[in-house]
Amino acid sequence: MTGVFCFTGSGHSLRIGEYIAERLGSRVCMIGTKAPTDSAACETAVVVFPVYCQNIPEPVKRFLTNLKAENIVLIASYGKISWGNVLAEAEKLVNGSVIAGACIPIGHTFLNGSADFDKAALEPLFERIESPREAKIPVKRKNIFADFLPAWRSRVSVKIIRADSCTLCDLCGRSCPMSAIKNGITNEKCIRCLRCVSICPQKALSFENSVILQRYLTKKRAEKAVELFL
Repeated sequence: MTGVFCFTGSGHSLRIGEYIAERLGSRVCMIGTKAPTDSAACETAVVVFPVYCQNIPEPVKRFLTNLKAENIVLIASYGKISWGNVLAEAEKLVNGSVIAGACIPIGHTFLNGSADFDKAALEPLFERIESPREAKIPVKRKNIFADFLPAWRSRVSVKIIRADSCTLCDLCGRSCPMSAIKNGITNEKCIRCLRCVSICPQKALSFENSVILQRYLTKKRAEKAVELFL
């Protein structure tokens, strides 16, 4: 049995997870929801998650630590800048054997980028799932500042704005993977995943990047391609 598990805020990683689940004839189980997926057990687990400041989101770390699977595929989506060393760091958290890894460039959430990705490049992953064997996950360098209070840096750089159209339904609070928001007001636990913004039925929540972050995100860079590790 192969399970597909996904953490998503704005929905970009979910697009990847849904595609993989469709190809495998499976379904996506969400990480960081009230559903009891954190103790899920299966023979092979495909885990899809976004990269935040070159780091693994906290809900994903908890999930990987508790995951019970013989074979594991790690798939990280990132906003075409850098994925840091997340695959090697994720491999250290799991108990099973990592049989494949992938880093997929996709539109940056903070730029409202496209959720399109290169599906054809993922074909070898499905072959590896059919014939599993241990993969070689490389250790990569990450920015020396990546581990310096990443959640705090995100909160300083990205402002969550509540409009007057908020009805105080608190769907954002009930859906938040960090219990970091209530009635549209965030607290110090917020990791700026933007799930609250994407699920608000009144579109009453929005976000605004700081000038410094906006300049950094829009700096011209070389095009990125999907990287597979088998």
